[in-house]
Amino acid sequence: MTMFPHTVTVYNKMENDMGVATYNITLLRGVFLDISKAANVIKSGLTSADSVMLYIPMSIKAINAETGEEQRFVSPKEYERLEDDERHAFWTLRVGGSSSVADCFFMKGEMTEKASFGDLKNRFDDVYDVTTVDTKDFGIKSMWHWEVGGS
Repeated sequence: MTMFPHTVTVYNKMENDMGVATYNITLLRGVFLDISKAANVIKSGLTSADSVMLYIPMSIKAINAETGEEQRFVSPKEYERLEDDERHAFWTLRVGGSSSVADCFFMKGEMTEKASFGDLKNRFDDVYDVTTVDTKDFGIKSMWHWEVGGS
């Protein structure tokens, strides 16, 4: 049994000047996805207390779901500076968006379909908006990783 037994698909959505959305889809095999399903009862009623943490080793081999080619990680600002036709070779982790129009989101398993966050969330379990990204690049290099929170 491996410490990182899961596969996730990361979506990075960008819109051009005309408002047309494009999706860069990245497959990450060898991650750890910790999903907690729960509910809290508060004054106003029942609310979801679901949480998810995704642990991604920095040494991971990221694959473009469309081309099958390896992708290189870049920072969010560097990713945004790339031309549309360059993005297929890169991937990133970005915080932001809203529950219906997430710019960076992920789902458990492999997916190659270009679809919006809302569409995937309506059709599949375990689809999450990226809400936090913590870079853990200290200690021995083999332990470096990202901790990604989702909702």
